[in-house]
Amino acid sequence: MSRLARLALAALALAPGCIGSGFDLGELPGEPLVVVYRTREESERRVELLQSAKSPAVRRENTSTYEANYVRLESAVERLGLGRSAAEKAADLLGRMSVVDARAEQVEPLEFAFRGDRPLDWSPDYEKLLFASLRGDAVQLFEWHRSTGEVRVVTIGPEDHPSGSYGPDGRLVVSEQMRSADGKSKVSRLLLSASGGGALEPLTDGPHDAKPDWSPDGRWVVYETRDPSGLPAIASVPADRSAPPRIVAPGRDPSFAPEGGLVVYSARTRVGYRLAEMHPDGQGKRPLGAGPREEHDPRVSPDGRFVVYVSDDEGRQQLRVRTRDGRKDRPLIWNGDGITPVW
Repeated sequence: MSRLARLALAALALAPGCIGSGFDLGELPGEPLVVVYRTREESERRVELLQSAKSPAVRRENTSTYEANYVRLESAVERLGLGRSAAEKAADLLGRMSVVDARAEQVEPLEFAFRGDRPLDWSPDYEKLLFASLRGDAVQLFEWHRSTGEVRVVTIGPEDHPSGSYGPDGRLVVSEQMRSADGKSKVSRLLLSASGGGALEPLTDGPHDAKPDWSPDGRWVVYETRDPSGLPAIASVPADRSAPPRIVAPGRDPSFAPEGGLVVYSARTRVGYRLAEMHPDGQGKRPLGAGPREEHDPRVSPDGRFVVYVSDDEGRQQLRVRTRDGRKDRPLIWNGDGITPVW
């Protein structure tokens, strides 16, 4: 290759929005990264199940590969007519909540975790991990106390509480899912814990509000909802309810960066879902690089320099990390899948 050609390729790799080479994992911060991990064997079995469960009724127009795969897997047991023992085997494919040593590329399952548990948020001091689990008749939120190993109940039923986030002074914002008035569907709204603790109070009316994240400064809550056409969208609302909620971007999976002024999310684009960031009021939108596959579940590293996310390739969900400027990118887990990262 000529010197001129090499220089041209180097310039292309460094251009805004393009992904260049990887970087040394020793540059990553040492705070614990929690994901749902599936071994390579479990990942391949999951992809086979998804392929066998394909149905035109499940995939609708403008539905992303990521979303359709999720729906197919969650309903595959019923639609394939699997028996009890087969259903239990299928549950293995939901993965195990695990801690990733990003610098050493090592994965250690959390012994207390049930199959299907989902990490949601770390407390600011990394002492408590908020996670969702089905340990009864409904999905509820729990806390794992890292220093003692104790697991405590955070929410109780009968309604599902599948997602949530820590706020200031130990407060919480959580999603609540329930049956609609006619009983034909489920609706979801957001609730806030009161100052000083106590009962949960409504923050939004729903009906499709989920995956909330509370800003580090306590001012904003961002969350995933649906736009008028029914597609995923990002909305925000002042935590003090001084203004009504409003949709600020097409996309999903919003999460605040540690500095608090920016939200990373999975933006809906003409080529699929790709990483982006913006201010909580929807201003200042910009892409964070541009990979070749669907990109979901972004979380900014505690030092603010990197974004960990999930790259989805027809059901294979690889955990990757990208520099905050979008220029460098590499896998974090080679031997298996990692999803729903919390850092």
